[in-house]
Amino acid sequence: MFWPNRQQFHTLGWIYFAYVMCYSVRKNYPMILPSLGANNLLTQGQAGFVASIFQIVVGIVKFFCGVYVDSSPSPGLLLAKCLLVAGVSCLAMQVVFWTLVGDTFSTLRVALVTTFWSANGAGQAVAWPALARVFLAWFPDPATRGTWYSILATNQNIGSIMAPLVYPPVIETYGWEVALYVPAIIVVVYALFMSRNLKSHPPPAALGGTPEGILEGAPAATVVPTSSSTAVTQGVTQDDDQKISIKKIGFIATCKHLLSMPSFVMLSIAYIPIMLLRQSMINWTVVIFNDVGMSLFEAGACISALEFGGFVGGLTGGYLSDRIFNGRRGPIMVIFSLLCTPLSLILPHALTASDTSSGFFGLSKLVTLQLIFFGTGFASFPPHSLIGLMSREISPSAMRSTAGCLAKATGQLGAAAAGWPLQALAQHAGWTCVGYTNAIAGVLAALAFAPLWSQTASGAASITKRS
Repeated sequence: MFWPNRQQFHTLGWIYFAYVMCYSVRKNYPMILPSLGANNLLTQGQAGFVASIFQIVVGIVKFFCGVYVDSSPSPGLLLAKCLLVAGVSCLAMQVVFWTLVGDTFSTLRVALVTTFWSANGAGQAVAWPALARVFLAWFPDPATRGTWYSILATNQNIGSIMAPLVYPPVIETYGWEVALYVPAIIVVVYALFMSRNLKSHPPPAALGGTPEGILEGAPAATVVPTSSSTAVTQGVTQDDDQKISIKKIGFIATCKHLLSMPSFVMLSIAYIPIMLLRQSMINWTVVIFNDVGMSLFEAGACISALEFGGFVGGLTGGYLSDRIFNGRRGPIMVIFSLLCTPLSLILPHALTASDTSSGFFGLSKLVTLQLIFFGTGFASFPPHSLIGLMSREISPSAMRSTAGCLAKATGQLGAAAAGWPLQALAQHAGWTCVGYTNAIAGVLAALAFAPLWSQTASGAASITKRS
């Protein structure tokens, strides 16, 4: 197994905890929803509306920010700015809750909360592409970076695990407001320190003398020519490809090229059901548990199990894709997506079981739910994280951030559907519909991933030619 040097570890540490910080001011919102409702600050419908607008804004920003990230001379500094936006937005939302109290300000309060929470989403939408660009510059070898990318992606799980473990006792002891403004302050401080210490690009010596972000002996990349006079041509080397300016290619030409790649299109489509599946459980677990008479602490325990399962699954999926499948991501994404279906079908029965026993091997209801949540996290997170890596691996290096952003923007359709639309469905069918919806999502994701079973990073050129 490839082992990073000291400088790579230093960089990995900064960007790893940067996204942990992002999640600390993202996962607090679902945890405070019962308190917001109890204090007449947001109804369930309003909370679902805010969550859906957040996801839509993330998708829009993702769609357009890739070119900006690809052309940024310092993605590390850009990442720090994204954290500042997220932290300040969260603080502004807290000010709204403090000052605009009562039914008189209901409309204005919802509008401002939606605005500031969406601004938080906009900052976080740019954060991962900037982070991924730093990672790819420091970890250029596609034969080994799948494992380390999966390790990096566990920062999402760590941030998500901490939220349901830390916020319930904090809310219980100090009030729900602390869960909003304290992590926001911590994020702002971290961003200021990171802006002075994180290096966006490695010097050649840091990677054994290879050019920045390029691995010696890497396969040549092939790019489809466009009608533009500044279009790139087929047969360029990886070094030449790295020098292509995304600004010269243009946003429209970049999108046309990526959408001409069947592998990229299938990845993007598969992201929709995966995001629906994951986001539905993240958004509504606290509300669902409250609806069936379970406590905030029990909901937090299950959300933690979900994210811990994602942590283990992410590491497992990345390792297997490197070691067993030799850099192919498709098999992992198909197999793990299918695993989500039986787990999702069991969930409604476990939720409606008696308090003392779930009927599953004599286990208690809470333990059964924790196992289901762990398994769902284990199965759903590897496809989620590997989509981002594979979309970048199969794309020309000058288009990597744009590719990741376009795929993520498409996935936000699923995330948005997990907000107000799912809440509206639950009003008519009950919250147990989440399990059945997610079971269908697992099958749809696997079907979309299936054509990518044999796809490798070096095989992108041949697929592009055939298209």
